[in-house]
Amino acid sequence: MERHSNNDESLYHKMVEEVEDYAILMLDRNGIIVSWNKGAEKIKGYKDEEIIGRHFSIFYTQEDQEARLPETLVERATLEGKALHEGWRVRKNGTTFWGSIVITAMHDEENNVIGFTKVTRDLTERRAAENRILQYSRQLETQNKELQQFAYVAAHDMKEPLRKILFYLSAVVENDPVVDLEKKRAYLKRSEEAARRMQRLIDDMLAFTKVSQPLEQFEVVDLNSTLSEVAAFYQDTLESIQGRLVIPNLPTVRGIPFQLIQLFSNLVSNSIKYRSPDRPLRIEISSETVDDPYFQHKSYRPQQLKKIAVKDNGLGFEPEYNDQIFEMFQRLHGREFSGTGIGLSICKKVMDNHQGRIRAQGKMDEGALFELYFPA
Repeated sequence: MERHSNNDESLYHKMVEEVEDYAILMLDRNGIIVSWNKGAEKIKGYKDEEIIGRHFSIFYTQEDQEARLPETLVERATLEGKALHEGWRVRKNGTTFWGSIVITAMHDEENNVIGFTKVTRDLTERRAAENRILQYSRQLETQNKELQQFAYVAAHDMKEPLRKILFYLSAVVENDPVVDLEKKRAYLKRSEEAARRMQRLIDDMLAFTKVSQPLEQFEVVDLNSTLSEVAAFYQDTLESIQGRLVIPNLPTVRGIPFQLIQLFSNLVSNSIKYRSPDRPLRIEISSETVDDPYFQHKSYRPQQLKKIAVKDNGLGFEPEYNDQIFEMFQRLHGREFSGTGIGLSICKKVMDNHQGRIRAQGKMDEGALFELYFPA
């Protein structure tokens, strides 16, 4: 009977050792690793001779180690018999995976804790799928918000020029003797201006819809060529206002060429539109490789990004509008300037499409700065 029991125990240990989908290991009372299976080697990257005798906190990020998470889990397993947790874990090569772990206390015949079993499963793919679903939900929420804004425009911004057109044309068509020929011509001129405003609004809405379509295949884009095309388009305008566009040597990025042209065209157009009457316009474009300014994880090195800055010396805007300026139909300088307020929304949409970010900084009567961050 004893021989049969030893054989069962041997088979059990053999089974544990051969399991590859789960990291199964044993810890002593102090959290030191005393056994290691093939699944642990596959998931974490260590061979048993490299890891046995070391503390299991080695699998945790520096941030979690500083917060004493490994010790907290052991204490919880000691008090409650079991501790469950999900979070980022570190492999031997420094890469991370999303692990689901269960630490279970082992007891002797007198119910004293003598060690722990620790089972880890790599759920990185599940985590990625959940993140994709979350991203899709956020995208739907954003699109719903955009649809609401479109409805607002249909009810307000487009209704106003249409009302003017109807009013002026009615005055002309009714042949009111009080309305002389000169006034009729003025009414027709105002009707034409209102119609052109509607046309600009429709064109911009179509442009925004176009950059909201599913992504095309990315390719390597030389931003020098992109900016050369944009500069050529605005050359006559800049010469007429004595403006200057300064473009240094720029990097390449992965992206969609026509969308990147839209991006820089809208930024240059924005600088031209909101130039100061007190000084010649100067638009400076610069580039550098930087650490991701949005990166918050202390345990890892930030991702490298290609930063493109577009700076002008125009009218600028109050710093409180740094984020609000990218909202659709947001106009900070009133109707005395032509436009529909969609241009910068298109810029943000293009950067979203390129897995990048855009941020704005403004100072009244000093100018505006737009910073674009592309994956390196």
